[in-house]
Amino acid sequence: MPKASKKRKKAKKVVLKLSFLQAQSLNNYCELHHTSPNKLIKKLLKHYTEEFSNEKIGKQELIKNQLTLFEQEEENGQLGVFDIPINKGAEK
Repeated sequence: MPKASKKRKKAKKVVLKLSFLQAQSLNNYCELHHTSPNKLIKKLLKHYTEEFSNEKIGKQELIKNQLTLFEQEEENGQLGVFDIPINKGAEK
């Protein structure tokens, strides 16, 4: 029976520009800890990239009646400084 071929994972190339001292420091750190710069960078970015892989990018939903100040102004005319209602549930 023929061996099933593995599906390749798609990879994207990322290019970073480092100063001479940053590159030298990165190489020295990697030599001390017996790792490669690529593995070190991937390990450090893992926390940020794994959590948001399924996140949808777009506009967030606006909460209806988020600020009622403008609605009251239209209904009752001009508001004074002390006419703004205080929502006790909104204080955090």
